[in-house]
Amino acid sequence: MSSSQEILVFTTLADRDLAEEYIAEMLQLGIIVSGTIFPEVALLYQWEGKLTIDSENKILLKAKADKYAAIEEYIIKKHPYLAPEIIKMDVSFGSDKFKAFIKDKIAKGG
Repeated sequence: MSSSQEILVFTTLADRDLAEEYIAEMLQLGIIVSGTIFPEVALLYQWEGKLTIDSENKILLKAKADKYAAIEEYIIKKHPYLAPEIIKMDVSFGSDKFKAFIKDKIAKGG
């Protein structure tokens, strides 16, 4: 089974303006096709035995699979957290019409 040629990469940032800046820079670098910010999502987790609820911005990046190393390097280098969340999912961009649209956008450099 061959791996997907398209990926989704998830990360998070507390600062919305910084999230927009990162996406804009990655678009200019040509390492992502697009980025979506899900603002003010709630993150629930256990910390020192207590339930903790934080607010953050969830970021979804669409990219070609061969750009993953550059995306990971960018996030690790720029992110304010010591160990930022980076989740990679192999996907298919879906319908033939959407795939053609994305392929054309990449070919034209955005």
